[in-house]
Amino acid sequence: MSQLALLPRHLQERSLSRSEIILPMSEALEAIDLFESQGVQILGWEGLARDPQGRLGHGSAPQGTVSLEHLSIRDAARLCRETIARDAAQWAQNNPGSTDELHFCIVVRA
Repeated sequence: MSQLALLPRHLQERSLSRSEIILPMSEALEAIDLFESQGVQILGWEGLARDPQGRLGHGSAPQGTVSLEHLSIRDAARLCRETIARDAAQWAQNNPGSTDELHFCIVVRA
């Protein structure tokens, strides 16, 4: 089963990938809440920036986490929520006026 298939259609449609979970911050946080409530283990996240031409890459985006497989489902979700919010705020502060859009690739145990 694709990791993306674990999400409801409205979140699947917001993903920048048809095979991976790559969402803007608000939808990424919604997906994390959903995964936690469904008992899905989040293994980590990484930041991606999409430029105005639609190119997606790591560039100035936050690195994300290392593997969270050793954490409980609840602790992994909590850590992801905290670090995504913190790192997105830091990215915005470090990149004022950027036309890039920050997205988050979330990896789960499917």
